[in-house]
Amino acid sequence: YTTLFRSSAYAIAASGLVVTYTTSGIFNFAHGAIGMLSSFLYWQLTVQNGWPVWIAVIFVVVVFGPAVGALIEWGIVRGLRGSSLATRIVVTIALMVFAMGLATNIWEGQSASLPGFFPNADPVRFLDVALSVHQVIVIFSALAVALCLRFFLFGTRIGTAMRAVVDSPATASLNGIRPDVVSQLSWAIGAGLAALAGVLIGPMLQLEAFALTFLVINAYAAAVVGRLKSLPMTFVGAVGLGLFINLVPYVVEHIGFLSSALEGWRYQPALP
Repeated sequence: YTTLFRSSAYAIAASGLVVTYTTSGIFNFAHGAIGMLSSFLYWQLTVQNGWPVWIAVIFVVVVFGPAVGALIEWGIVRGLRGSSLATRIVVTIALMVFAMGLATNIWEGQSASLPGFFPNADPVRFLDVALSVHQVIVIFSALAVALCLRFFLFGTRIGTAMRAVVDSPATASLNGIRPDVVSQLSWAIGAGLAALAGVLIGPMLQLEAFALTFLVINAYAAAVVGRLKSLPMTFVGAVGLGLFINLVPYVVEHIGFLSSALEGWRYQPALP
């Protein structure tokens, strides 16, 4: 169940990345950094400023995240149209580094610990396993995000327009679609999902700019499994990623004979 909890958080982050790539054709390396900034802002509002949790969640996920995504699209992404793949990669990596530096300068020296939702509530028992309310919320949030995104992208007019813009903006504009508005909306949704992932993943570890950024980056592997297009396969990839991350420590701990075997393979110089 810990695996499912981690996988659900990764699935939410990866879904936002899939939305951004599917509708703009740009692999956003700054996606994890947006989640990291959202985690710190959520901690600032709730722990430091005393905001109610539900108001802070709404502000971070519905206001801050989408606003950052829309600003990035308007100020940077639009200027990258027609540029080379290398240029797009370098720009998004530069955004990631900038966000990490910004968080370090604003919250430097803070001992930040982000509590989960309803920390004092009784655990939820399922098949003799106790789950915290926060874990249950993360799991159901991932399922809700996957279903809603699938319906939005393939069952609504605006979702169809978002997928059409990335294939041919000129053709889409001939059919009354405004590519700039659609692209900005997709980046707002993607950044909002990154913010949601940051809020949900934050309680898993001590808040630290580098660790949070690259924890969300783990979700990139899940997006790659879905070929940056398929949301169901992205969810499957997230589950596989969670299993792998949990199994590696177990393998390292219980298969100690590998180190002994490798030690025996070390080069031994021939005696004269």
